[in-house]
Amino acid sequence: MPDEKGSAAPPPGPPPPADFSSLVASLATGALMAMGEFAEEGKPVAPDLDRAKYAIDLLEVLAVKTKGNLTPGEDRQLAGILHQLRMAFVEASRKPHGGVK
Repeated sequence: MPDEKGSAAPPPGPPPPADFSSLVASLATGALMAMGEFAEEGKPVAPDLDRAKYAIDLLEVLAVKTKGNLTPGEDRQLAGILHQLRMAFVEASRKPHGGVK
């Protein structure tokens, strides 16, 4: 797509490697977005707790299915993110329903 001067922008670089850490981060980001943790164009987003719970449940399935097959760092990362997401979910669940943050 041409930039302001009319010249084409350079093509984006290659995507980062597909690894376990990126998978966990992607699912965690989806859960946080569903909890309304990210604003869209500066406007708060209403939480979708069912979708957030689904993303957290997917991470739990991943933890169960990969038990014993992760490096210690991967195991700590997954356990830590699951803990943080569960705490955030409890907090989001306590907020009044129907509104945004």
